[in-house]
Parts: sequence; structure tokens; C-alpha cells
Amino acid sequence: MKSGDRFDAVITDLGMPYVDGRKVAARIRQLRGQVPIIMLTGWGHRLIATDDQPEHVDRVLSKPPKMAELRAR
Repeated sequence: MKSGDRFDAVITDLGMPYVDGRKVAARIRQLRGQVPIIMLTGWGHRLIATDDQPEHVDRVLSKPPKMAELRAR
């Protein structure tokens, strides 16, 4: 990907080495405004059940995601 390239969506994880997925989502939102952000996480079921979706994230999916869920989002 070259600087300035556009993309249709961003898929990130919640917990990653050296960076938190919430920070990734905030930065993507700052740079790309309305691009959809999907967060994959092993905590997905809990986040969904407690309506605890992280700020700047459009959808939360549990790991491992089902292809149909990913396509629907």
C-alpha cells in the first residue's frame, strides 16, 4: 500500500504487541474519517453482551470470526 491509497475497511485486533486496538481505531478514525473499523477479539462475546463496544469501532467480532459474519459486517 502506498501513502494516500484508499481502503474499504480496517480490521484490527483488541490486544496486540506494542499497541492497543483502541489506539489503532482512534488513529484510523482520525486519518480516514468514515472508513468502517471492525475489531476482532477473543473478548468479543463479552463486549457484545455488555454493549461495551470500544470508541471509534463500528463492529466487534469474536475470534475466530465466521466468514459469513465478516462478510456481513
